[in-house]
Amino acid sequence: RKVKTVRRHTRQFHVLVCDDDKACRLSVVEVLRREGLLTFEAEGGYEAIRLARKVPVDFGFFDYALPDLDGPSAVKQIRQELISFPFVLMSGQELVLEQLEAEAGPIAFLPKPLDLAAIRRIVQKFSSAP
Repeated sequence: RKVKTVRRHTRQFHVLVCDDDKACRLSVVEVLRREGLLTFEAEGGYEAIRLARKVPVDFGFFDYALPDLDGPSAVKQIRQELISFPFVLMSGQELVLEQLEAEAGPIAFLPKPLDLAAIRRIVQKFSSAP
């Protein structure tokens, strides 16, 4: 007896990149797109919240300091709406990691200037997970 293989439709991995620094945001987006991931860009925390309501988000990169709402606060608000995904905080400021973890629970903290190879390793790990 033959077993019929059912092919499951898998959608592309969606990544939200939130950073008011356009050059930094575009650098992250370029790395993610080269990995075959679909990206959504936001310049601020409130824009990121609006995007997360509209599109499925599997992973996020958030700048810590944004002009309207900081990264951890934006993630908290998104999670209050039951939209949960792992995320990375990025910052050019010296920050205390324990404080960041208490605020929103990032899976990693990346100092700026960003290490693009580290971004690649993080998304490869999470986008290939079952």
